[in-house]
Amino acid sequence: MTKMLSWQDLGEMDEAARQAALNAIGEAVVAETAVFHHTTDMLSYHNELAGLIHLLQTAHTRLKRDKTASEWQQQTVTALLMDALIFQSLATSPADSATAPPELITALQTIVPIEVAELNRYLAHLTGYTQYQWELAHLAEHPPQNMAALMIEFLTFAHKEAGVAYGRSTLIRALLPTYFVERRTGQLNPRQDFGDLMRSGRPIPKAPASFHPLAPDSDTLQRYLAKLLNYDPIRPYPAAALFTLMPTWLHFLQARRLLTPAEASATLADLASLKGDLHTFFANLAGDDGLATAVAHWPS
Repeated sequence: MTKMLSWQDLGEMDEAARQAALNAIGEAVVAETAVFHHTTDMLSYHNELAGLIHLLQTAHTRLKRDKTASEWQQQTVTALLMDALIFQSLATSPADSATAPPELITALQTIVPIEVAELNRYLAHLTGYTQYQWELAHLAEHPPQNMAALMIEFLTFAHKEAGVAYGRSTLIRALLPTYFVERRTGQLNPRQDFGDLMRSGRPIPKAPASFHPLAPDSDTLQRYLAKLLNYDPIRPYPAAALFTLMPTWLHFLQARRLLTPAEASATLADLASLKGDLHTFFANLAGDDGLATAVAHWPS
């Protein structure tokens, strides 16, 4: 069984030991998926891109030769690896970041065939050279394509305006749209009591409360975070990123004229009720003091 590593464990290793540990986790991508995803979450949260790329390249090679690997596993690792390579490229050559440098194209083409023009369009969007003019009507029902484009612009905003590394912000790139869809469709409503079901027969679905479609609320966000922190395997790094990046998300929405200052202030005041319990959880989570520290500093 592959050992679950903590951030503290990695910090205490020399480079050779770190490489060996990441190799072992990458080779165990099929058998130890919980360990693998915990490690990718952790490295991404801390924007440890060199280690993340090494781990993902090891896993990608392993999956190509493993006939038991699912297509979903292969697609997930491929997408994570491509993102990590792009983020590393942006960090090392930001001056011309809207045009893919040859070394990035070469690296990506070892994974999948690349259309350079399409890659450059993606980079232009990711780095803020191109933006869409959003209206709330474009996003109220959370259409996947529009939400995916909006989240790309959020990564750019968080990086440029708040100094948030791409590795950390990308952890909520899929989580936040999923949360909004689950809230809108009633999946985060309180469960009906079993006694009520016995007395009344079939449950009557409750209509979701009226919320701003892009602003979280404490009641449903608490349930969504609980799924990340209480179900096995737990995902502490995406949960911490989701909560601590909410002030940045609200600033982003204001900058795009999708949220008013009054709505942003009311949302922050509501979400503040989650801070105490989350800080207690992360303070008792061994291996990475940085998570509790980030929650303690919320909403700054």
